[in-house]
Amino acid sequence: LRIPMEKEGAEILYCVIAPEPKFRAQLIYQAAVIMNVAGVDFTMPATPGWDNSDQCMFTGDYEMMGRLKKAHFEMAMRLKVKRIVMGECGHAFRSVYDTGNRWLAWKMPPIPVTHAVEFYYELLKQGKIKVAKKYDKPVTFQDPCNIVRGSGLHEKARYVVNAICEEFIEMHPNREHNYCCCAGGGVVNTGPPHKMARITGNRIKAEQLSETKRKGAKVVIAPCHNCHGGIEDILHHYGIDMELHFLGDIIYNVIEKPV
Repeated sequence: LRIPMEKEGAEILYCVIAPEPKFRAQLIYQAAVIMNVAGVDFTMPATPGWDNSDQCMFTGDYEMMGRLKKAHFEMAMRLKVKRIVMGECGHAFRSVYDTGNRWLAWKMPPIPVTHAVEFYYELLKQGKIKVAKKYDKPVTFQDPCNIVRGSGLHEKARYVVNAICEEFIEMHPNREHNYCCCAGGGVVNTGPPHKMARITGNRIKAEQLSETKRKGAKVVIAPCHNCHGGIEDILHHYGIDMELHFLGDIIYNVIEKPV
């Protein structure tokens, strides 16, 4: 499988944050396979504006944040794509569809932006990808702040989870009332000096995960890089024996693929 780079006129421009090709390249491969199976006309960027991570939004440097978003949309418009699909990242999605636009005084982005959760929902709902065999381990779902409280994708996320998994066990509370991972907003990026503060300060999340595990959940699905990192630290620190995956990890493994 070769990923088309900088292809003009594609239906979808698939964008990710900088840590993904460095630390989690499998997510890019999995997304490419999913889109290839679905027959999606897509491309990925390879020029300035490709990286959607936005530390400027975290630090309050809104001028630079606006410049980054402008470069991102200019790159997408140069490629003449119809829509931007963001990978499983909360803050980058928020910076593109919301905060960056507002700083630039745009009422709406010049090109529609969709998060991976909603994109996977569309592919499943439209029958473009089909489940060969549902994931057989009981799962629970972390509601990321930026795509749930910030964008209302909680029900579409649950449609995807129920479509690909045999057993789904809710955390309580959930949806817009779910407990935060305590790693977003730039907190996880502050590094080792503040790591234990966010982990010990989020004991309530550890208790929530432990309670969900007692109900039978063995896997946490976290469709956000910050949530993934924050929950990974909590599971390790508090000794909670649960697996942790992105949505794309499971979708890739359960869908029908050509031989």
